[in-house]
Amino acid sequence: MCDKCFSEQIESFRSKEDFEKFDLELTMKIANEKSIKMGKFVNTAWKDIGYQIYICKICKQQWKLSAPDTSGKGYFLQLK
Repeated sequence: MCDKCFSEQIESFRSKEDFEKFDLELTMKIANEKSIKMGKFVNTAWKDIGYQIYICKICKQQWKLSAPDTSGKGYFLQLK
């Protein structure tokens, strides 16, 4: 982890509002590549199983995001 990606994991989002706040932060990190380097892995096979993988272009930390849905609260976890 580094100061350009995320400092901690999210085991589960507490509410829809918490996820929306996080999603906006993630979107800004991806969109603002000049100051914060976060890029999304593109692999359509992962989309089929309910999560997406992201990588910090600075520290190379990989993150796994599962958005909340009706059956769960979702998460944002580090991949080792």
